[in-house]
Amino acid sequence: MTNQIKVSVIIPVYQVESYLERAVDSVLAQTLEEKEIILVDDGSWDSSPDICDRYARDYPEMIQVVHKENQGLGMARNTGVELARGEYVAFIDSDDTVEPEMYEELYTKAAEEDCDIVMCDVQIHYVEENRSTVVRSYPSVQVDLSDYIANGNNITYSVNKLFRREIWDHNRYEKMLFEDIALIPALMTKYPRIGYVPKPFYNYYRRPNTISTTPVGDMVDITDAFRRYIDNSNPAYREEVVYCTAKQLYWNMTQSRVLFQADFIDLLKEYKKDFLLNRYIAGDGKIKRILDFLEKEVIPDNLICVHFHRRIPEEYLEEIRRDFPKAVLLEADERVLTNGMFPESVSRALAEGHLSFAEEYMALKLLYEQGGIVLFPDMRANLNLKKLRLNPIFFGFEDQEDLTAGCFGAVKGHYVIQALLDSYGEDNIFNRALLPLKDRLRDFLIRHFRLRVNGRKQLLKKEIQVYLPSVLAYDMKDGDNCCKRKIGDIPEGYEAVSGKVLAMWSNRILENWNLYKRELDGKPPAVSKPAAKPDPASSSNFRQELDARIQEVVETYENSTCWKLTKPLRMLAKLFGKKA
Repeated sequence: MTNQIKVSVIIPVYQVESYLERAVDSVLAQTLEEKEIILVDDGSWDSSPDICDRYARDYPEMIQVVHKENQGLGMARNTGVELARGEYVAFIDSDDTVEPEMYEELYTKAAEEDCDIVMCDVQIHYVEENRSTVVRSYPSVQVDLSDYIANGNNITYSVNKLFRREIWDHNRYEKMLFEDIALIPALMTKYPRIGYVPKPFYNYYRRPNTISTTPVGDMVDITDAFRRYIDNSNPAYREEVVYCTAKQLYWNMTQSRVLFQADFIDLLKEYKKDFLLNRYIAGDGKIKRILDFLEKEVIPDNLICVHFHRRIPEEYLEEIRRDFPKAVLLEADERVLTNGMFPESVSRALAEGHLSFAEEYMALKLLYEQGGIVLFPDMRANLNLKKLRLNPIFFGFEDQEDLTAGCFGAVKGHYVIQALLDSYGEDNIFNRALLPLKDRLRDFLIRHFRLRVNGRKQLLKKEIQVYLPSVLAYDMKDGDNCCKRKIGDIPEGYEAVSGKVLAMWSNRILENWNLYKRELDGKPPAVSKPAAKPDPASSSNFRQELDARIQEVVETYENSTCWKLTKPLRMLAKLFGKKA
């Protein structure tokens, strides 16, 4: 029977009980009779394993099932490849479908032209939007490989292709989130006998909140995937590969995965020569814009944690592993105290037991020497912290008056960090009184950069970014938070907020309320000259927009403040509720 199988169809299965039958049935309905189906259950805990077993019982000559522990899509495909007996191998995702003629027509093309790989077009179904579009792989039936790599579509897909089985004797998917990008385009450069059937045989159902569309820390794998594509491709197609990568990078950096922009910039700089000298990029006005990112200085992907005579909380480490899997954790504990010379102020602080003073000095020292983001053990970061790497240096308010010393960052060797370090060796009030870093930092920024102590976002001298308290100290549920201070065990759904921050946000809500009242009462804000008579239509639109914004503000803070501090904002919410 081995020699009779023309195509082995591999279907990785994971938590797809709602879609699996449709996918398998579409393969069973293929006009190609000489096929086998390999279902690889990747550790599903829904009813998918039972569905797989039922198909194996109903079609024992055609379908085999493997149950394995969860290792991801690429590993499941590798398991299927090891069991495949067909002349060619095909993959289908378990929530997609294939048209009945797909494998017969692709196999016929492969047999007639002795192809290593045969591809078809893809029909993308945007489920939530209830629309579909066909993405053609190439404009001509005859594939010019150089042109296809540079200008073709669907090059990263595994699922719209047939592969000669022998290809998999020397190639495997990697255990990563973007295994397709890492492997498939590189294969196209190594096996140049490529056939093309210009028909949309593969139905790809794109849904929101999938693994590939929901931002998670492991998405940083995409940079490794591009790196493998460039490094593992046939050198004869290097220019085309780099251009293909540049186009995908441009889309990811500007539209799809902007949160990971700093990681993409790191990749661009790693291959700077290839991107700058690429003739395809030079001739493409749109993609050429990607070269502008090479001039942007980004904070290194380092997280700096200093902890003298205390352990790093496991919760802190779990968040780092989850959201920053590629980041380097630079930690310093009490052992560093025996390995170096310290300013007199730091030595005195250690002798008198002021460990936090010494910790803050060491954090600044590591930041100056290595660059990165300081994140003290009592801080809890989330994935949004990645976007702050796009600043050369940043700080943030803790409340209306104080800056936070729990989280801040800078590029290696930044002069501001150097100046702060130098200040520990001077005779000043901060050293004499062993004041915390937040006081030293606030005074420094006021004196040298005219910081306004008001708790508001500021960009000082077009370089030093200072953020709101909701970014680096408290989560106000507005989507901007990057990290916050861990304050005891807070009931789920609540946030701990200091009295100062509560008062500050309450005042801002009242500012919006007063603005709303002026509009409602037809009293324009005071101006130096008479205001023009408001247009009734625009006034009505403004009122509606402001009304919606006020309600949004109320709901945001009503649902986000500490359970001990909700009453003042609840009273404000009632006040807003009377506005109609």
